[in-house]
Amino acid sequence: MKLKDLKISKQINIYFGAVFLVVAILVVNSFMYVDALWKNTSGLYNNPLAVRRAVGDLKVDVLLIHRDMRQLPFEDNQQEIENLLGNIETYVADMDRQLAILYDRYLGPQSDIDEVFEALTRWEAIRNETVRLLRAGYVEEVEERVKSSGVGGAQTDLILNHLTDISDFAIVKGDEFFQTAQEHRNQIMLQMIFLCVGLLILLMVIGLYLRKGILPPLVKLTNATEAINRGRLDTRIRSMSPNELGELSRAFDAMSETIQREIENKEKAARISAVMFSHGTLRTFCKELLKNLLEMTASQIGAIYFLDDTKSRFERYESLGANQDSLRSFSVIEREGEFGAVLASKKMQHVTNIPSDAQVVFPTVSGDYKAKEIVTIPIAQGDEIISVISLASIKRYSMDSIQLVSTLVNEITASLNAVMSSQRILEFSQKLQATNAELEQQARELKMQADELAEQNAELEMQKKQLDEASRLKTNFLSNMSHELRTPLNSVIALSGVLGRRLTDKIPAEERSYLEIIERNGRNLLTMINDILDISRIEAGREEIEITRFNTNDTISEVVSMIQPQAQQHNIELLHTSGDSGTTIETDVSKFRHILQNLVGNAVKFTEAGSVEISSKQIDNSIAISVKDTGIGISEESIPHIFDEFRQADGSTSRRFGGTGLGLAIAKKYANLLGGIITVTSTPGVGSEFTLTLPLQYIGGQHRSEQSEIATDTNGRIQSIQQNVQGMMGKTILLVEDNESAIIQIKDLVEDLGCQVHVAHDAIEAFAIIDQTIPDAMILDLMMPDVDGFKMLGMLRNAEPTAHIPVLILTAKHITKDELKFLKRNNIHQLIQKGDVKRLELQHAVSSMLYPEKPKDRQETGKYRTFVGKPVVLVVEDNMDNMTTVKALLGENHIVLEASNAREGMDLAKERLPNLILMDIEMPDINGIEAFRKIRRMPQTQHIPVVALTASVMKHERETILSHGFDAFIAKPIIASDFFQVIDGVLYGK
Repeated sequence: MKLKDLKISKQINIYFGAVFLVVAILVVNSFMYVDALWKNTSGLYNNPLAVRRAVGDLKVDVLLIHRDMRQLPFEDNQQEIENLLGNIETYVADMDRQLAILYDRYLGPQSDIDEVFEALTRWEAIRNETVRLLRAGYVEEVEERVKSSGVGGAQTDLILNHLTDISDFAIVKGDEFFQTAQEHRNQIMLQMIFLCVGLLILLMVIGLYLRKGILPPLVKLTNATEAINRGRLDTRIRSMSPNELGELSRAFDAMSETIQREIENKEKAARISAVMFSHGTLRTFCKELLKNLLEMTASQIGAIYFLDDTKSRFERYESLGANQDSLRSFSVIEREGEFGAVLASKKMQHVTNIPSDAQVVFPTVSGDYKAKEIVTIPIAQGDEIISVISLASIKRYSMDSIQLVSTLVNEITASLNAVMSSQRILEFSQKLQATNAELEQQARELKMQADELAEQNAELEMQKKQLDEASRLKTNFLSNMSHELRTPLNSVIALSGVLGRRLTDKIPAEERSYLEIIERNGRNLLTMINDILDISRIEAGREEIEITRFNTNDTISEVVSMIQPQAQQHNIELLHTSGDSGTTIETDVSKFRHILQNLVGNAVKFTEAGSVEISSKQIDNSIAISVKDTGIGISEESIPHIFDEFRQADGSTSRRFGGTGLGLAIAKKYANLLGGIITVTSTPGVGSEFTLTLPLQYIGGQHRSEQSEIATDTNGRIQSIQQNVQGMMGKTILLVEDNESAIIQIKDLVEDLGCQVHVAHDAIEAFAIIDQTIPDAMILDLMMPDVDGFKMLGMLRNAEPTAHIPVLILTAKHITKDELKFLKRNNIHQLIQKGDVKRLELQHAVSSMLYPEKPKDRQETGKYRTFVGKPVVLVVEDNMDNMTTVKALLGENHIVLEASNAREGMDLAKERLPNLILMDIEMPDINGIEAFRKIRRMPQTQHIPVVALTASVMKHERETILSHGFDAFIAKPIIASDFFQVIDGVLYGK
């Protein structure tokens, strides 16, 4: 077999095997010469070069020793002499090392090295004798010995001469090595040239053989492809080669045959399809269809049958090439003849191999006919066969004909169904015309109704706008009424209180009682106004819920402390019984407190003697708080009405005990808002029991407050004020208030603490005072002319000199949720409602504003988390002012680690493992959130609590930050009380 007839893969293996052999010879030869070259180079480096380097070092050491010996007699200082002798010893040690190298590497006679060694030994004896003479004081003799002409100098010259001889020999030996290496290099270059030329010739020969064996068949294949692309479908290559290209050529010829056959079948199908779509009526369609099918398939007989109206038989509809009398119908039920298999399988049937001498009588469309082959085509509509096409031939059908019919089955079915549908549509069109006339009449009537509806919609839209406007006006009215009613009431309550305190012991008791009556009734009227406004907000659907986690016992104790004076006034025992430390729930604490105030206040009011007892217990996922009294009780028929607005048990109750009848209505509505209920059991003359049941966790989707509500009792407030009273002497308070009665009241209460009060009636006057002196704290009214309290607060926080000033807010208006968010975002200290200003509450608020409560000693109690030594706090903050603030707040009770960026913070956290990390969020390079994630991913630091420090105080921003997994959040500018509260909670578990 010729080489070109081999498989291409074998040819390539042979060619590349030859190339590999040549390359292998080239590589092996190169390695041999490289090894020889390496040995020459190694000998050159390890012998002559090493020897010359050692000789050079020896010469340097000899000259240095000779220099220091000549210096000895001229030194007066003994220490300098000792230093020179020490240097000489160092040089001698180095000469020993270099002499060892000469013994190991020198290729000349060893006697040369021995001569050097003997000369050095004699020189050492001469040096020792010279040193002895110097120590004995023979300086002049020493000077003679160390001169060049002396015994020491002569010996030095002798040593240098011996070393020069050795160096010369090494130079000669190095030249010999270099000459040998050059000869090897020339031999390698010559052999490489011959091998490379041989390899190039071999590659050229291989390339020519491959080109001759592969390129011509590929050219033929390309030409044939282009010919077929131009439409010459009969183009063939007809290659006889046994290799892969021959196999590819034969596969190409087979593919060309298939493509040619498929294209011819598609052309026939396209002609039949064009005929089918060009005739609209059913009979014309069937005639043309049979004509083209007979022509395309070389059939002699064709017929189309349709299912009759009874759907029991197939009747002939159209035929070609058959005796009309011999065509018969076929039963659907019996499934006879050639139609039976079609009806059973619903697929085209091709009957073949019918022998001419067969005695089988086969009923066909042309009677008892012995055909060679029959093709039966079913036409379906849905799951039902509605028509059958039968073709018969006295010859065998070609595969192309059968494939053509198979291809056209779906198109024939679709076209036939379309023609039949068009006939049905034509029948319905007349009915539709009549129906359209009726629909047009109905459309005109509907248009009239639509016009009427449009007018009604316009009227409804106008009414909706009026209702929206009415709702807006009502909201504005409630807000304005809140301010306008509370402001004069504040004057009545405030000034009566001021007069009562200032005129103590100065007016008769009876006149003093008049002031008490004025103040008491003013507060009653304020309570009534607040109740009316609460009811209005609830009914308007504008009541907002703020979710907080708190302890029920703390809040109950706060309510008891608040109502205790009223109970004592009526000689009623007010009891709070609880067998445990209370239950922690999540709900709106202010509304929870309001409900309890109303229930407990009502119980005290309607109890003339005896006691009022408050108890609580947890029941599954709810808490039940009961208020039981020994009062007048409620009749059974009155219980359903006591929660109605402006209703009491009966009219006599209202006249006897007073009240508006709104307290229980508000309590019930608040309970419903929080997902709870209030139930009542009562016996007239014995007493009543009101039970408030709330879920432990509010399920309403409102946002949760990040800080827990903390109850503060009266004694605690008094103690806090007394502790800070000395420090408050001389503190400056700026009061911004436009109401004179409120100014008199607030100023009187604050000056009692020893503070100096500056008064401003509007924002402009306030900023003028601030320009003169920065106050220690501010008390700010929200409702002022021109610039209101909200705008002024924003201006204060945006200015650096006033950003840190604590602010106490006074207001007579109802604060919306958005307004409360704004106040919290700007770090107000506390919010106090005007008209209900209590002396102790205001003074405690001012005291805690000037002196925020600091964390207690960590060692006071054992129930909190403790540390061995001071806890370590890592502060990651890029602003040095903020860093200084945090360090000052942490004080001496903590060990503070400082990091000015995130990378430094992560390194310190990993190295020092602090007890707490305070992480600034806004930092360059790596922000606080990314740094937090990396700290959490490190096993050694993932347990360390991390608190976020940021100036982003919007609630949604705070939620986003906390959602990343931070343990807590501290807003900037930092408020000391908030700061210590977070530190206590996260670090000490308080």
